Amino acid sequence: MNNTLNTVNKNYTEVKKELVNLFSLIIEDNKKVSTFDIDNLRKIAIALKSFDLVSFSMSLFGYANYKAHKLSYYKTLAILNDAKYLAVSSQSYLAQKINMFFMGLIEFEEGNYNVSLELIQRALNTVVSEDYNFDEKITEIENKIKKLNQKKLISAEKPSFIPKNNTEDPLIALLKVGRTIALETNLDNLLTIIAQEIKLALDADRCTVFLLDDKTKELWSKVALGINTKEIRFASNLGLAGHVATTGETVNIKEAYKDSRFNKEIDNETGYVTKSILCMPIRNMSHQIVGVFQVLNKKNGYFTEKDEDLLIAIGSSAGIALENATLFNKQKQFIEEQKVLLSSFVDTLSASIDARDKITSGHSKRVTMYTMLICDKLNIDEKQKELIRQASLLHDIGKIGIRDSVLQKEGKLTDEEYTHIQQHAKITYDILSKVYFSKEYEDIAKIAAAHHEKYDGSGYFLKLKNEEIPIGGRILAVSDVFDAITSKRHYRSKMPIEKAVDIIIKDSGTHFDKKITEAFLSIEADKIINIMITDSDKILDENDRMILNKYTIYNLYSLITEHSEREYTSEETRFIQTFLKYYNLIDDTEQH
Repeated sequence: MNNTLNTVNKNYTEVKKELVNLFSLIIEDNKKVSTFDIDNLRKIAIALKSFDLVSFSMSLFGYANYKAHKLSYYKTLAILNDAKYLAVSSQSYLAQKINMFFMGLIEFEEGNYNVSLELIQRALNTVVSEDYNFDEKITEIENKIKKLNQKKLISAEKPSFIPKNNTEDPLIALLKVGRTIALETNLDNLLTIIAQEIKLALDADRCTVFLLDDKTKELWSKVALGINTKEIRFASNLGLAGHVATTGETVNIKEAYKDSRFNKEIDNETGYVTKSILCMPIRNMSHQIVGVFQVLNKKNGYFTEKDEDLLIAIGSSAGIALENATLFNKQKQFIEEQKVLLSSFVDTLSASIDARDKITSGHSKRVTMYTMLICDKLNIDEKQKELIRQASLLHDIGKIGIRDSVLQKEGKLTDEEYTHIQQHAKITYDILSKVYFSKEYEDIAKIAAAHHEKYDGSGYFLKLKNEEIPIGGRILAVSDVFDAITSKRHYRSKMPIEKAVDIIIKDSGTHFDKKITEAFLSIEADKIINIMITDSDKILDENDRMILNKYTIYNLYSLITEHSEREYTSEETRFIQTFLKYYNLIDDTEQH
């Protein structure tokens, strides 16, 4: 076999085929299978970046080593658990099936038939879409285990490998850690989970998981189970943890106070008495040290060699997961920084567009604020809300292509001028569609350019109608019109508030989507005023805010239009007077 397997150019299919052949030989207990051959294929799979095949080869390697070289149970589990992590991460059902099968075989060899049967049956229930299938052989082993159960060959006592003193089955601890860390990307949660499982599995009093910060050369942790602390941080060359991080050695101390490397100062400060210590490096897939496990005070006796093996088994998967979570957090932080940068850029660009004309300055900001209030009333999720916010700020960017003589004309536009200014919606789309946005913002151009579409299809520039118009565009339509008619323009003053609201109501179902106008009309009056005065020197008095907050913009419209039918109550009078005080005080020359 050694002559046929080498590192010459092999593709994915060839490596997979050879691994399948080796799998068949291994389960037939063929003595010709070499761990060198398997490891050779593992290296090729790594070079191909085919992590499902890396997992496949590691599962084969772990079991072959166990059989041929009597590799320890714990070290074999460590390899198989790493393989499981890669199988889950690569979403390969074949790799997961192979991994569960070999975990079951290991338990079978150890005489743990109940655990073995469960794993074998889980492997059988994992359906793969491959041309080949191992179910027949797996079923043979399943039947063999069932027969052993029927013959009552399984002892009623716990298997000898389970530590006493109510500690967990090591396999269960490994499976729990492996299952959880395959899904967890929050670093703080991951540190807590790993520390809890190690503490339980090793029957210890305390456990701390330290991570190595390459930049500051410090060991740090937010998780020290058994200690009331928010964060521990110290130089990576200090104390036992520092010694382990620097040398890569595993330190198992039976009596801490007799070891010169142990620092008693923390015990002196806290009153805690450290007795036994197991300290071990955490390594990533490249075998680099990324942190340190520090486990204190075995509850009964001292930490044993089996405890060390179990910690190695847990640590191998934990190291990969911790490194991945750290990278994920860095990527997440980078993405958040990019979002802040994008938001700042959009805000600046939006203000620059509005600044072309002092009369309309602040329009995009106010439209965005109205839009966000409507989004809240419609219970739009935060992700979509942010998309709509960015589109709202940029909805008038197309005005950069409109002539100043048209944009700033005082008086009614000619037909030609009106046609020209309508082009800004298309120009908005043309500009924004050429900008690269991340996937979550890819609809900005469609939403921003849809703010002049009408629900009945008579708008521009695409003449979309009903649900064809993105919901963000439908919301923008209401916000844009309302701000326009409640603000001064070159050719007119702002409208009385009741007339402005009347336009929104009458055009509901034709120009506007009814459910969006309903949401707008339910906005509290104090929030409307806050937006209207945002670019003025007016400040909403707290007492006035409380009066306005009791009523909606629709309540205001109803009261004003129904005045001839009944008398106002004193509270209604105070509400109307308060609203109009602010609305009318925003002088045309003051509102930018």
